[in-house]
Amino acid sequence: MARRQRSPRYVTTLMMALIGVLLIAAFMAEDAIATGGVTWADLPKGLMLRYLLAMALGGALSGWLLAGMFGRSGLGGFILGFIGSVLATLVAGLFGSAAGLLPDLLRDGWSSSDLIPVFYGLAVLPLAFAGQPLLLVGWLVIMLFTHLWARRVRTG
Repeated sequence: MARRQRSPRYVTTLMMALIGVLLIAAFMAEDAIATGGVTWADLPKGLMLRYLLAMALGGALSGWLLAGMFGRSGLGGFILGFIGSVLATLVAGLFGSAAGLLPDLLRDGWSSSDLIPVFYGLAVLPLAFAGQPLLLVGWLVIMLFTHLWARRVRTG
């Protein structure tokens, strides 16, 4: 029996889930370092795990939705892939923030002020790049790899 063929949607879903986790982990690490004197025991592990899982889910959903922007050939394909990378990262933050807040929203009920932290998710992941040029370079490399992998899958 032949192995199931991977699709560009599979590739972008997997890779955007990874990107979501890596960027929120970098953001959390930067935040923990900035507070200074924080030990592992002081950190809210349950909340951290919830947001890591939420960002993985948000990244996977954004990768699934925007898979058509990845893996196209030619210069136009690379430009579309870059735009897709930026959009997928922003959408991953939005979806991840909403998923991370979902338990609180279900427990406390919805109010219009809850939109602020949800929309803040659009900025959380790009803020992880602030002052960390190597993280930005790493993101670019992973997104280029995602585009090239999706292109390879598209062309068979």
